[in-house]
Amino acid sequence: MSFSRLVLLLPFLLCALAVPQHAQCNLADNLDGGPCCGLTQATVSHPTTFSQGALQVCWQDCGASQVSNLTAKWVLLAPPPGTTMPCGEFSMRLDLFGPGNVLFWRGPMRLQYARTWIAGNTAGTVQQVWRFLVNGDLAAQPAAGTPCGFTCLAAFNRRARFTGYIDLAEDCVVGGIREYAWMVTHACDAIDHHAGFPRAGVFHPNRSYTFVGPAAGFVPGPIQPTEGTPFSPFESVRGRVPTPAPVTLVCTFEEQAVHSIFPQNQLCFCGAPGSNQFLVADVRIQTACGGTIANPLVGPLLPGYVSMGIGAWTNPSVYPGVQELRWNVAGYDYFDACTGTNQHEVFFGVTTIGGYPATQLVGGVPTGPLPPIFIDQANSVRPNGTTTMNQPFNSRHILNLNH
Repeated sequence: MSFSRLVLLLPFLLCALAVPQHAQCNLADNLDGGPCCGLTQATVSHPTTFSQGALQVCWQDCGASQVSNLTAKWVLLAPPPGTTMPCGEFSMRLDLFGPGNVLFWRGPMRLQYARTWIAGNTAGTVQQVWRFLVNGDLAAQPAAGTPCGFTCLAAFNRRARFTGYIDLAEDCVVGGIREYAWMVTHACDAIDHHAGFPRAGVFHPNRSYTFVGPAAGFVPGPIQPTEGTPFSPFESVRGRVPTPAPVTLVCTFEEQAVHSIFPQNQLCFCGAPGSNQFLVADVRIQTACGGTIANPLVGPLLPGYVSMGIGAWTNPSVYPGVQELRWNVAGYDYFDACTGTNQHEVFFGVTTIGGYPATQLVGGVPTGPLPPIFIDQANSVRPNGTTTMNQPFNSRHILNLNH
């Protein structure tokens, strides 16, 4: 079926595949096995409102300059009446409270579904994990002051754009039991105040800021294991395309892909030389449907794939187990074989290393173990499809890599 005819069928597709809320596990996300460029609607477990202890980590010259305990509350937001949410997308509000339950930060966050898998913890409990990539503005409340030299706040109505992820783990035996791990980061000027985009400027060239939860067992640290082996058979790439008016975004089926990632350098990307918190790498991806994704040798916006060490969870008895965490960003030349377009795009995401052993799901069926390193990214575009770096964004391309 042609791409144009599939677009015309979208209203029927959306009705037929309305996204329910599930309690059981081994669920298919409805993104596997379709034809190249075929359209579908993701079937995704809904996140729910939750609270947990969190940390605020201030980074200066690639070291942790200050760590503070906060309480985080993620509140699920209902879509406006009469609206159709984009494929695999949810809205939540993040509230961060300081001592005495005083509100420090608040803002709406967009959750874009990335992938799902089965995990088994040290107690033998089987969980299905749903990963979402997150972005949005957080507004610093008066009680927060100007933490750790966060000087860009004054220029933008005390708002700053954060990107990161949430992992939602559902107990596959006892319905309703859920655990969460998450992180959001606002990086230094070279990334989150990049010249040529709104909110550009010189504010904190050697500082970055992270919120992460759960706080239990998490140890912030700039030096973590890094990405970097060539081949894995577990990659996938997919897109989201706009529907006719009223416009929303609908998913394409996943394309199988292969990738290579070759580390080039470790350095302090945000500040004075010293701690090698950041990895710069060369990434090449080839999709089964003819797409190509690669960072150019001389990137116009970024030097390639860039990831930042955040820290690690260290308690094997607390979700997500013993797991290292990195925030990532990249600039790729992206050839989309479905649309025939080639555009330089900026991607934001997360890298997790380790955690509870993971099993791949294909069509909701466990098929075998996954490698320990998960790299997930989504491109940063405005509603009209143009690349942006410094503002909240939609996504039309999602990458899932393993090694």
